[in-house]
Amino acid sequence: MITLAQIGCGYWGPNLLRNFSGQRDCCIKWVAEASASRRAFVEENFPRTQTTPDWQVVVGDSEGQGITVATPASTHSAVVNVALLAGKHVLVEKPLATSTLEADELVALAAKSGQILMAGHTFLYNAAVRRIKRLLDDGEIGRIYYISSQRLNLGQVRSDVNVWWNLAPHDVSILLYLMDHELPVSVAAQGMYYIQPGIEDVVFANLTWANGVTAQVQVSWVDPGKVREMKLVGSRKMIVYDDVGDDKIAVIDKGVERVSKAGEKMDYDHFNNYQLIHRTGDVWLPHISFQEPLQVEAAHFLECVRTGQMPLTGPGHARDVVSVLEAGQRSLRQDGNRVLVSDGNGLVVSQEGCGSL
Repeated sequence: MITLAQIGCGYWGPNLLRNFSGQRDCCIKWVAEASASRRAFVEENFPRTQTTPDWQVVVGDSEGQGITVATPASTHSAVVNVALLAGKHVLVEKPLATSTLEADELVALAAKSGQILMAGHTFLYNAAVRRIKRLLDDGEIGRIYYISSQRLNLGQVRSDVNVWWNLAPHDVSILLYLMDHELPVSVAAQGMYYIQPGIEDVVFANLTWANGVTAQVQVSWVDPGKVREMKLVGSRKMIVYDDVGDDKIAVIDKGVERVSKAGEKMDYDHFNNYQLIHRTGDVWLPHISFQEPLQVEAAHFLECVRTGQMPLTGPGHARDVVSVLEAGQRSLRQDGNRVLVSDGNGLVVSQEGCGSL
């Protein structure tokens, strides 16, 4: 039995609490929450869990082996730092931190202490995303040309971070996973704010990798409909991933092929001697055995605590997500100028974070 405590039980915290409470080999002893009404919610719905307004009390409890953190993003670095220093394993909601510098410090601290550090990039525990990764690894769509991603909705407008830091961590995490955890070379982002001065409500970003793959990401919390869609266009086929649809994945056999043609004077080897043919084939809807991603994530964290294995969304992945987000934030402040993330080999560290909001 692994004993955990949770810090924060606001918007996302109840989902964490429900899923960890449902694990057979886990006990949530404490929930630390500043709001009295939220503590009352926990006491009513999870009577076996104690509550306190003081999060440092739960960190200092010698019976606790791990901490789950569901507090505002700006507090993640400080809370995780204290928990790791106290010898606790930590699962923190995305993002790990709000700057690459902070993320690097946490990564180093986790390595030194030997504790599990994992970020809640839930979509990497989604069966549909994992199926897409297998399709790419199997060469189903050929060479990736480009990826486009939209995460749109009306509501849940934040005041502590902009829409880029609130929603894009999901898309960036998925993209890094699909691209074999390779960082893009650069990010260029443009956004606009309409509701609160200086806090972007919509952002359009372009990510470019060293191998020529590009990804376009659009995030918004002022859109009329809920959209969570990603399209992958390859040299052989295309994939459409619709997270809110009944059929999560569609593999589409469509494309344009360049076919050589013979000339009158045997000039078929000439560079321009070809014709373009549009190909339209079948649409395949793979069956996805769905399990709640957060339940899979919770079970994975507990397994990592038991065995010491590195989490799928461990320090390296979480840190890389932050570096891409930070580069995008810098680009927003530079009117969409291209900002380097890596040179294809080493990392170019940016320093601004989201603190300039």
